[in-house]
Amino acid sequence: MRRTLVASLLLGLSATAAAQSSVTIYGILDSGLLYQNKTASDGRSGFSFVDGAYLPSVYGFRGTEDIGGGYTVNFNLQGGFSTGTGALGDSNGGIFGRAATVGVAGPFGEVKFGLQFSPFFLAVTSGDPRGMPQFGSQLVQYFQQFGIVGIFDSNAIVYTTPNLYGFTGAVEYAVGGVPGSTKNGRSMSASLTYSHGPFSANGAYYTHADPETGQTVAIGKTAGLAYTIGPVTAKVDWVNYLNPSSSAPLSNVNVYGVGAVYAVTPAFSLNGGFYYAVNKGQSENKSRMFAFGADYALSKRTIVYTQVGVVHNQGAFKTNLAVLAPESFAVPTGATTTAVNIGIRHMF
Repeated sequence: MRRTLVASLLLGLSATAAAQSSVTIYGILDSGLLYQNKTASDGRSGFSFVDGAYLPSVYGFRGTEDIGGGYTVNFNLQGGFSTGTGALGDSNGGIFGRAATVGVAGPFGEVKFGLQFSPFFLAVTSGDPRGMPQFGSQLVQYFQQFGIVGIFDSNAIVYTTPNLYGFTGAVEYAVGGVPGSTKNGRSMSASLTYSHGPFSANGAYYTHADPETGQTVAIGKTAGLAYTIGPVTAKVDWVNYLNPSSSAPLSNVNVYGVGAVYAVTPAFSLNGGFYYAVNKGQSENKSRMFAFGADYALSKRTIVYTQVGVVHNQGAFKTNLAVLAPESFAVPTGATTTAVNIGIRHMF
C-alpha cells in the first residue's frame, strides 16, 4: 500500500512538472542561388549556390519552466549549419555555436547566462532598414569591421529590463576568464529602446578587450529611428565601428543606413535600403551600397524571395553584398559590383 502511494505521488509530481514545462524544437532552412557580375578572380562573373542569403540556417531547442509567482526558467540552444554541405557553420563553432543560454525571467525582467548575442548587435539588427538580411544590409559592414565580435559573445551575462513606459534596456558583461586580469578578453555592452505607437528609437554601446594584450580593440556605437505609416515602416540608422588600438585604414568607420519595408499584402512585401560607409579622418575610403528585395509567402512557414544589390567601393573598402558568398566572390578593389540572389526559406 505504501509503495503504491509513493508511486502515485511521484507520478503526480511528474505530471505536474510536465504541465509546467515546455520544450520547442525550431529551425530555419534558407537556400538559394547567387549571381555576381564581377569578382576578384580577374573581374570575372560568378554563379554559385549560397546558404543563408536572407536568414541563417539554424536548428535549436528552446524551453521554459514555470516555477510559480510569475517566474520562469528559460533556456535556448542554437547551432548554425550550411544547407549546401550539411556542415556546421555561420557561428563560432560547436554544435550550439550560436546560442547556449539558461536564465530566469519574472517581474524584474530577465537575466541570461552563456553564449549569446550582445545588446549592441541586437540593436544594430533592430535598426537595420531592411530587417538585417545577410545580403545588402548593415550586417555586411558589421562582418567587415568586427567579424563575429559582439555577435557570439561567450561567457556572457545579460540582464534585460521589463518594459517601463515604453523603455526597455539591456546590459551585458562577458567574462574574459584570463587569470590575473579582469579586462583581458572582456566584453561589455548596453542598449536602450523606446517604442510608442508608430515610433521607435534605440541606441547601444559595445566594448571588447583583446584576450592577450588587454587592449580595447573594438568599440561599437549605434542609434536608430523607425516610424510606421500604415503598411510602410521607414528606418534610419547609424553605426560606428572603432578599433582604438589601431590607426590603420578602416579602424574608425561610420555607416549610415536609410530604407523601408512595405507590406503590399499579407503575403507579399518589398524592402529597400541605401548604406553609406566612410572611414572617419580618411574620407578617400568609402563604400556605397544599394539593396532591394521582395518576399512572397507560400504559406505561414515558407517564403520565396529575391534580392538585388549594387556596391561601389573606394580606397580600402572591400564591401561584399552576400555575407556567406564563397571566398572566390570577393569584390574587386575600386569597382562597382552587382549581385542578384533568389532563394527559399522554410521555418519550423
